Amino acid sequence: MANLLQVTPGLKILRVRFSFPNLLFFILAVLLSFSAGAAFAQTNVVKPVQVKISGYGVLGNRQLKRMLKTLESTELKQATLDASTIEDSALILLAQLRKEGYLKPSIAVQITLTNGQKLETRWTGMIEPPLQRPLAARKVQFKLKKGVLYHYKEVRFEGLKTIPEKKARQYFLETGVLLPLKSTRVYTPERLKSGLANLTEVLQRDGFENAAARVTAVEENDKNGLVRVRITVEEGRKSLVHSVRVETFTTNAAQPSTSYVIKTNQPYSTLWVQDFTQALKATNYHHGYPDTTVTITNLQHNVINDQRVELDLLAQVHTGPLVRVGEINFEGEKRTRQSTMQNRVPLKPGELLDRVKAEEGRTRLARLGIFDTVRLRYEREDEQTRDLRYEVKEGKRTDVNLLFGYGSYEQLRGGFQIEQFNLFGLAHHAELRAIQSFKASRGDFTYTMPEFFGRDIDLFFNGFGLRREEISFLRLEYGGGAGVHKFFKASANDVTVRYNYQVLSATELDPALAAQGALNPNVGAFIFDIRHDRRDNPLYPQRGWKVFATLESASEYFGGDVSYERLELAGSFHLPLGGGRTFSLGASHGLVGSLGSAQKDLPFNKRFFPGGENSIRGFQDGEASPRDAQGRIIGAETYILGTVEFEQALTPKWSLVAFSDNMGFAQKLGRYPMDQALYSVGGGIRWKTIVGPIRLEYGHNLNPRPRDPSGTLHFSLGFPF
Repeated sequence: MANLLQVTPGLKILRVRFSFPNLLFFILAVLLSFSAGAAFAQTNVVKPVQVKISGYGVLGNRQLKRMLKTLESTELKQATLDASTIEDSALILLAQLRKEGYLKPSIAVQITLTNGQKLETRWTGMIEPPLQRPLAARKVQFKLKKGVLYHYKEVRFEGLKTIPEKKARQYFLETGVLLPLKSTRVYTPERLKSGLANLTEVLQRDGFENAAARVTAVEENDKNGLVRVRITVEEGRKSLVHSVRVETFTTNAAQPSTSYVIKTNQPYSTLWVQDFTQALKATNYHHGYPDTTVTITNLQHNVINDQRVELDLLAQVHTGPLVRVGEINFEGEKRTRQSTMQNRVPLKPGELLDRVKAEEGRTRLARLGIFDTVRLRYEREDEQTRDLRYEVKEGKRTDVNLLFGYGSYEQLRGGFQIEQFNLFGLAHHAELRAIQSFKASRGDFTYTMPEFFGRDIDLFFNGFGLRREEISFLRLEYGGGAGVHKFFKASANDVTVRYNYQVLSATELDPALAAQGALNPNVGAFIFDIRHDRRDNPLYPQRGWKVFATLESASEYFGGDVSYERLELAGSFHLPLGGGRTFSLGASHGLVGSLGSAQKDLPFNKRFFPGGENSIRGFQDGEASPRDAQGRIIGAETYILGTVEFEQALTPKWSLVAFSDNMGFAQKLGRYPMDQALYSVGGGIRWKTIVGPIRLEYGHNLNPRPRDPSGTLHFSLGFPF
């Protein structure tokens, strides 16, 4: 359910009932409407000119045509094209081919005029000869001849000392892949220039302020497209900031009001100067000086051993006048209440003008999710007073997305998501999701009231329903509740506290399993969630770590008829090894227990049923679970899962993966942490998409039990942990 992709509709979630006469009338009305609309369109809409592109592959032709429609949208909607538009379109296509590495393309243009006459011409670098004028074409076909793809054969460096050549080379071509395909080593003069600029910037950020990189040789083979480049790097001496003397001047003061010295050994660069300058400005912004300026000059520089330069700098801060807030105005809102917007601006009229807080107000308005743009403008009322004007542009009120996903157990799943924004002009948000798969039907509704209890503390209400065919029983669940959510920016922690009332049912299971837990309980529970995510990318993590914990506490005192505690912990760690290789570790742990008997106080639905593409991959969902003496799956009260994974990129889109999933579990909590263990090893291939990796993986079980599979093939979407 988490890994979904937007596609075309075709769902089973919502069913609308019609009587037969009403249904027939509805169908006839729709058909008549379409017929009338089509007839009207045929008589009133001008048929646009026909434009075709060939020679760049099926997908490439479509992408180029879409690009032309975007850049030449008005012209391509007309009935005919003139000579200038055809020439401009050809230039756009040739420029795009060169941008992608085909440096010497050509294009043949076939033109059918309004009188039926046909013209044909061919262009290479320049549009020569130009088309005759005047010209009115009703059909144009661009036939592309790409030529060879120019790509790097070799990139050599001279004079590079502080950066490894392998790292420097990555600014010019893709180095993090196993297969050196042409598409990962594309050469163009623009890309070469961009690589030089990036390499120079990295050196300058490291303190080599006079660093320069230039091309000293380029060899291009026009027959096969191979390019050899030699780059000469002049690093110069490394500059370090030894000290900074900060002098602060108030308005019209000849002498500084404060003066102090900061000792530092930071590399000197324009980026460091910008950051240091902004920090000094922000300090004075907080005290009501929005016009603060900072000038940094060099007091002294010392050359040490002819290798590095130590700089002593002078930072002169001029605060400007003390300014207070005048009026706070909003402009552009149509549905949003002004009180909702005012509550997001942490300044009041008459207070000292803190530009940091004013910008914070703009950020908080943008985070409401109801505005496409938020701009802040300062208007001078007098020398000591400024008005704040927030200019907003409201976004759409309703958003509908169609959803698609695939998992080895549930197989194909599809659904829809409907969101409504800015309800009642209070920035409230409502979301309805419905998902149908071959194994499950589920729906969720959430209503969120942002910052209801204070800054960054959101109140939400939710309702849910689930019907899922598990491997050993039928799961039926529905309920709802309310909670609060807060994101702690300083520690990057997401915290949620909520109350849920759930009606749980486990049916179609063997009667002998009834002793393992309550089959039809009502549950009142408080649930605590905390998440800390330091990964570099949630879809394709290569560096960083994540931890997650959820605690569910149910009691008869909370409105249910069972009492239990359920805890789940999960974490992952990712480390890049270079060369497109990534090492990942994953771990999760769960336990559930009750003070009373399991049959009375522990819902059968709350037991753990591990296995699947996001668990131990030698099993399907629920198969890696304790079995009784008759081999029936009965679920675990505690489990531990550890995963080791190694991924090697083949190309920027494709990669190979090898993994080992290791699980221990126990049927009863009294045997904590486990009394059985299962081990799976395997591998697979992954393809990167915009919504996460599409995975084809096989897990082989090293110690299968009776009735366990020897292994399982998984086809799924999304990162496993």
